[in-house]
Amino acid sequence: MRRTALALALTMVAGSAFAQFGDLLKKLDPSKIAKTARVAHEATRDFTEGEEADIGRVVAARILATYPLATNEKEQKYVTLVGNTLAAYSARPTLEWHFAVIKTPIVNAFSTPGGFIFVTSGALAEMQNEAELAAVLAHEIGHVTQKHILKEVKRGNVLSAGVDLAQSTASGGQWLNDDMGRKIGEIAYNKLFTTGLSRRDEDESDSIAVELTEAAGYRPGEYIRFLENLEKLEGTSAMKTLTATHPSPASRIATIKPLIKQEQGEILAKRFDTWVK
Repeated sequence: MRRTALALALTMVAGSAFAQFGDLLKKLDPSKIAKTARVAHEATRDFTEGEEADIGRVVAARILATYPLATNEKEQKYVTLVGNTLAAYSARPTLEWHFAVIKTPIVNAFSTPGGFIFVTSGALAEMQNEAELAAVLAHEIGHVTQKHILKEVKRGNVLSAGVDLAQSTASGGQWLNDDMGRKIGEIAYNKLFTTGLSRRDEDESDSIAVELTEAAGYRPGEYIRFLENLEKLEGTSAMKTLTATHPSPASRIATIKPLIKQEQGEILAKRFDTWVK
């Protein structure tokens, strides 16, 4: 049944990554800022799903200002299909998920609140099969479902007592002003590219990656194979960002191994080669 689900998922029509991501910067154009009523926000409350999506767009736009989308539409479609298959098994299957490949030789993947997930072309180049891709995407899905970046934003106390200039966002909200967007973007960008999330958050996402890959019918042990490959790359420029923001591959392998209870499931190396290689 799981194999059938994988096969069906990859026959679905995926939206263009450029259609999903290409207008983010346009939507955040400062010229769209307009004066509106003051809106009170408490730093301790939970964000609504609409606000989460708005924050996600801000952070995603910051990522896309650093690395462009890869131009291979076939590859973009494939990553979207694999990502959506995994997201259907996640704790938040109804979230509006978006997946895309960004062009950079660094080996990494990034996620923002609201379900915007990016994998680098450098990471894809180090993968051998679809099960490895699934594990990496599932790790990022875990960051989103557990709201790891949102928790860091809340710790940053960026929500002000009142907002004068509010930016109209795609969700229809009028709360994310330009200054607040800048502060949120800085907090998230710093966590993604400089300091990283906590070891606890990374371990939690690795645990979710194992659970999701198993649930979707992939062989979870391929995640370890991917991390073993990254061990060989330690010290290279391609690994610089990942090394700075994540536990070492060896440490992650030690955490993940006890979580893998079986070695059944799909690898799908040939399908990966057809779409990516």
